Amino acid sequence: MSGNTDSPLAPRLVVSHGDDALAFYAAAFDSEATDQMYADGRLVNGNVRIATTLVGVVEEHGDTGISPTALGGSPVLLSLTVDDVDAAAERFLTAGGEVVIPIDDRPYGRRDGRLRDPFGHLWILGQEIS
Repeated sequence: MSGNTDSPLAPRLVVSHGDDALAFYAAAFDSEATDQMYADGRLVNGNVRIATTLVGVVEEHGDTGISPTALGGSPVLLSLTVDDVDAAAERFLTAGGEVVIPIDDRPYGRRDGRLRDPFGHLWILGQEIS
């Protein structure tokens, strides 16, 4: 496992506007952007810690990195379990995200919902119901 993350899984999100995405993720997940690297004015790597996972952010580039915005959406769901889903969802929405499926109590013992970030990535934010 790498020394800069607590998780062996290190997702990289391809986005249409790198600096805007880093700012959104930092605000939405109460974190900060780190390790920004640029080539020809394009973000080629930046990181933000979401819970215990260091998530990479890279700006789209030709055929080698296409964002959900360019594709018309994403089939991938990023699921994050938090202590207070209502507060986490409020931060996400205040930062510029939108509701796809409202946060609510589910019959399978979770309170969760689906949100979309401004860059087309889909998130399930949830918590266990006590």
